[in-house]
Amino acid sequence: MRLSLHTVILAGPPDLEGQLAVARDAGYEGLDIGIDEVAALPDAREPFDRYGIEPASWMLPVRWQGNENEFAEDLDTLPRICQTAQVINCPRCVTYIPPTVPGDPDEFRSLVVRRFGQMADIMGEYGVRFGLEWIGPWHARQEGNIFIYTMPDILDLVADIGRPNVGLLLDSWHWYMAGGTICELEQLKPEQIVHVHFVDAPDRPYEEQRDGEREIPGQGIIDLVGFVRALNKIGYADFAVVEVFGDELPKLPPLEAATKVKVACDAILAEACRHRAG
Repeated sequence: MRLSLHTVILAGPPDLEGQLAVARDAGYEGLDIGIDEVAALPDAREPFDRYGIEPASWMLPVRWQGNENEFAEDLDTLPRICQTAQVINCPRCVTYIPPTVPGDPDEFRSLVVRRFGQMADIMGEYGVRFGLEWIGPWHARQEGNIFIYTMPDILDLVADIGRPNVGLLLDSWHWYMAGGTICELEQLKPEQIVHVHFVDAPDRPYEEQRDGEREIPGQGIIDLVGFVRALNKIGYADFAVVEVFGDELPKLPPLEAATKVKVACDAILAEACRHRAG
């Protein structure tokens, strides 16, 4: 796997130039970006080339859960955004799916399948892949009607959408919180994974885990070595990004925070390779 820097761990965060400088100086290969900021540049690709950093992924800028007018308005802007993604060679767009809904889950599923199909068709014209993330923790499923919260659920949804450029945003935290297994990961094909979030969980009971409280890889209780070994086994070799919420890392200078995370990730990747060699 190649490591990408996520700005959530950086104080500020710095502007794009500052993010790229931190990513380069800390030894990352990629940067998860704000696509609107990049789209506003006169030469969108130039800063990435100058710093030697690849844009790794961008969040979907469409109000797909909004009313039809909001969705249509944002859908009209999606081709321009995808054109920028094509120019900078960043073919990975991601979003998340809520685990519960206030209304009828079947009606919501129909809306998701229709709207995601429309968006995926536009993205496909520009070579963009679309990664869907499930939300796994117990506390997130305590209100509303259950919709989707496991990897098998998302895979079923991807099949219903039926577009070849739609796949998974595989988050190790949500995978663990939803009871995911190494065996499930080993059944995937690498082309099913659009992007990876690589993060650990605090050492606390399952019912006490909270989405906004995560750990640097290697400092928690998730078997991240096994997670990486499974992805190595299936041949996934694209980007992974650390998305640690909380105030610990942003208290540090940006380069120090980024380096701390990079060192922790490198140790896990190295250990996974040693296991594989053994």
